[in-house]
Amino acid sequence: MKRTVALMVLAALGSVGVAQAYEKGDFIARAGIAWVAPNDDSGNVLGADDGVTVDDAVGVGLTGSYFFSKNIAVELLGALPFSHDIEGDGSLDGVAIGNVKQLPPTVSVQYYFGNGDNGFHPYVGAGINYTIFFDEDVDSELEDALGTKNVDLKLTSSVGFALQAGVDYEINENLFASATAYYLDIDTRADVEVEHMTATEVDVDINPLVAMFSIGYKF
Repeated sequence: MKRTVALMVLAALGSVGVAQAYEKGDFIARAGIAWVAPNDDSGNVLGADDGVTVDDAVGVGLTGSYFFSKNIAVELLGALPFSHDIEGDGSLDGVAIGNVKQLPPTVSVQYYFGNGDNGFHPYVGAGINYTIFFDEDVDSELEDALGTKNVDLKLTSSVGFALQAGVDYEINENLFASATAYYLDIDTRADVEVEHMTATEVDVDINPLVAMFSIGYKF
């Protein structure tokens, strides 16, 4: 019996992967849940005390990192579309403005520290973000406030910098659990059109923090 237990322990220990550094040519694909929390600020919509806010969103995040050396990689960040509600602020507080979807493709250069000691691979990165807004829908509350159903909302695309910090943890030789935090510089202009005429243009700084928890696989 003792021999059987000993063999089982040895087998279990043998199944634990040895921590190792990433190598040139490695590719890691990650998929998981991403939470987008805007740090928003906007210009005035109608007067000195009104503006808009952009609500949080949760969706599926996707990344791929290719290693040019054991420490240097390039990452492409993508996602399934995030959906954000836009609401009034200040004198417009409580007024539903509309809803918009966005995709935030981002390319970053990453630096990985150490040699994967204890199975942990911490990293930082910096790059360029391009955010695309689409499927803008106007809420009926805004239409009622303006007295017409012929209202359109359009948001311009954004280009800005991106920063990140994260860590991979080895589950086995190829499988990883990952946690990453991003800061994205996203500035857009929201145009409200009434009866096909531009009624107002509002500059909106979204600048979200993004937290992503994912599973990665090394190819």
